[in-house]
Amino acid sequence: MNNIKITDHQLFSLTANGAIGGAVIVIGATLAGIAKQDAWITALITPLFGIPVIWVYWYLGSQHPNMTFVEIIKRILGKWIGFIAAACFVFLCLQIAAHLPWYIGNFITIQVMPETPAYAINFLFVAAFMIALLYGIETIARASEMFIYFVSFLFFLAMILVLPNANIENLQPVLENGVIPILKGSVFLSSFITFPLITLMMIFPVNINDMQQAKKALFKGYLFAGLIIFITILMSILILGAVMTAKSQFPTYMLAKEINVGIVFSRLEFIITALWLFTQFIIGLLFFYAGVIGLSQLLGLKDYKKIVIPLSLIILVMTEVVFPDTVYQVNWVNTVWVPYIITYGLILPVLLLLVFLIKKLVLKVEIL
Repeated sequence: MNNIKITDHQLFSLTANGAIGGAVIVIGATLAGIAKQDAWITALITPLFGIPVIWVYWYLGSQHPNMTFVEIIKRILGKWIGFIAAACFVFLCLQIAAHLPWYIGNFITIQVMPETPAYAINFLFVAAFMIALLYGIETIARASEMFIYFVSFLFFLAMILVLPNANIENLQPVLENGVIPILKGSVFLSSFITFPLITLMMIFPVNINDMQQAKKALFKGYLFAGLIIFITILMSILILGAVMTAKSQFPTYMLAKEINVGIVFSRLEFIITALWLFTQFIIGLLFFYAGVIGLSQLLGLKDYKKIVIPLSLIILVMTEVVFPDTVYQVNWVNTVWVPYIITYGLILPVLLLLVFLIKKLVLKVEIL
């Protein structure tokens, strides 16, 4: 499986779709609740804070070619500590892989198909995860490459159509509550668009040919996703206002309902729905792929496909029990998710970088 290589543009699409996926339709509500009408400033500066994090991911990968993140952890931290840390990372990936179909099922049953059992929606997405993993990373990358064109087209189409409803007064007064809420919102936004990209280290660098071109692809994909999220938050505040955005469970979906250009172009919220489904599928697939590959490496399996179907069945069952209701899910996101993903998406990579640099320095001193 490690001999399969993906192109730089495919890595770009995986990065962009992965960063957009968890945030585009829901994150506006929380950001507006934290930073109020200044939420657009949060969305503007967050990608700048995330660039050093993406650099850490790239540097760790570039120093350990032909290794996945699980193998890098074990190489740097040693056999036992590395195994424990890698196992915790794998558990995170499999856990979140069960969460993401729940979000899809919850959204579809609330907004689109209220009479359809959420479990039926969850089943379809988990089945798609399973099929994608059985086909392998090359197929996943090609699908992501195709999706990014649809995502870009649908998003900019929706934003252009809804633009006539914008009201610049909704952004005022600027910095009314100071800088602290903006920074708090940036931490929260980073936990959705930056730190989850740690899953890409199960693909980079092991499935990459050119490290320098891959570096450009990672940064371009991340910044493109940052642009999408910034425009999403800005348009939500401009059109819905900070109060309405904060109170809505799916503000971007509500934003798309405001599209009304003549008689023909109205009620086009399906555009945002399709956009979110594409990107949510990719980020869910990244977590599931990272979990499956990581577990197979921890168990010493030569072929990860042997455990894809059993894990898919476990994930399907877990989609029904991870969150009892929406209130529990919101509390989990607000209190657990941020420190949880920061631990594995920021603290662990930085720790690995520091240990690696210290070992490298000690080795040079010993040689001298």
